[in-house]
Amino acid sequence: MAADQLTINTFLESLGEVAGIEFESSISRNGIEIEFEYKTKGSASTFKKEIAKILKSSFSSIIVLKSGTIPERLKFSGYYVDFIASKKVKKKPKTGSGIIPTAIQEKGTTFILNQVLKKNKNFKKKEDILSDKDTAEGLRKIFKGYENRLSDWIHSYYEQQKEFLKKFSSSKWDEFRYGKDDFVTFFSKQIKNVARSFDPTKPVGNYTTWNPSDIWAVYDMNSVKKDIEKNITPKTQNLVELNNLLITLFNEKRLIGLSLKKIAENKTAKLKFVNVDASTMKFAEIENYNMNDLKFDFGNIFIGEKVTTYVKYGRSNDYTLNITKAGNNLSFNTAIRSTPAAQGGQTPVKMLVELLNRKGRSSFKNDHKSYPANAADFIRRYDEFETMYKELKKVDTTIPSFSEFKDVITLLYSGGKSNLAILKLMTLHFFSDALKNNLRNPEFWTDLLYYGMKVGPRFAPHAKIS
Repeated sequence: MAADQLTINTFLESLGEVAGIEFESSISRNGIEIEFEYKTKGSASTFKKEIAKILKSSFSSIIVLKSGTIPERLKFSGYYVDFIASKKVKKKPKTGSGIIPTAIQEKGTTFILNQVLKKNKNFKKKEDILSDKDTAEGLRKIFKGYENRLSDWIHSYYEQQKEFLKKFSSSKWDEFRYGKDDFVTFFSKQIKNVARSFDPTKPVGNYTTWNPSDIWAVYDMNSVKKDIEKNITPKTQNLVELNNLLITLFNEKRLIGLSLKKIAENKTAKLKFVNVDASTMKFAEIENYNMNDLKFDFGNIFIGEKVTTYVKYGRSNDYTLNITKAGNNLSFNTAIRSTPAAQGGQTPVKMLVELLNRKGRSSFKNDHKSYPANAADFIRRYDEFETMYKELKKVDTTIPSFSEFKDVITLLYSGGKSNLAILKLMTLHFFSDALKNNLRNPEFWTDLLYYGMKVGPRFAPHAKIS
């Protein structure tokens, strides 16, 4: 995954999953300090080798390291990152260390919007937010434990409320509640009663699969809830009908779902309506892509410990689908070049597998347990993976021979890195099935983008502020 397609939070979350290593982080405007604690006994050199191994295995596509060393400083996603070795990390729970929970970030947005709509606050510039005593106190309570990170979010909050008020400036909106009675909780429970439009025997799935909205703005909440409850029973209720109801409420300005992204310091926010009519259920430039506009970059399948592969859309790589590591399995993430931090969204794996099967038979499973556990198992399934490999050869004749690929996989298994070997085989399987059936079908590849960005009639209408 390219550095400009990762957020600092993603970077820290990934590091936080590493067993045996504890760290504290502190982010300033231009830099981030990561203080590591090495739990087991060992010298400083052992510590450095261990950290180098972690960085190399998890971030080899964005960080170049010499063997057995860690840099004193590297540049990542626009930040300078300093690594500090420590025998014992000093916990700083009230100075903004660690990753800010998403709920805090969203609660900050809710609070600011309520300040404007309910208390008639007027923020003409971002500095006005913290200059207002009442608002500043409220935000500090929300960011308790992360106070020194609050300043990083003021620009986003200012831009979000400014852009929202251009379209929905009215004190008639109900409170943006957050907690038990918020609409995310409400819809998370109710969506279980809704059946898919293309297969009425199957439920839609969970909330995030269907709806990217982080918070909701509501006019007359009780009335809106009653209207929705009427339209999501019985259990066979069609997804299209529910979405149409939400579109009606959206257009009547009674219910607005907001999908929020952090706004880069040098950027202004833009509000875009998605899935509210035919024109917003597609992007013209994506609809017009043909196979000549797509580039497949699966080179990391053949390179030692690298995993991330890409499908790039447009001559300027306007959009990207990144297939990368997510624990022991794969995740399929979309990125938009023009968006701050290049955030798009994650393509739901269940939808991806269904699409693979609708566009041709597929045996792909995003489950590491379905792949060879060791070198001996791999050798027994040699013919199976060689057949898959031929599909990639049809697209790119310059890739290594299967014999060379086999050596790479076998070496990873024998070197105690079976997880990497499995991820490469999973990636090979996905591309093989996808290319075999969709080498001349751009609609398949553009659908993967739409799924990640939650665009189309199967997804809920929402307003994206990014």
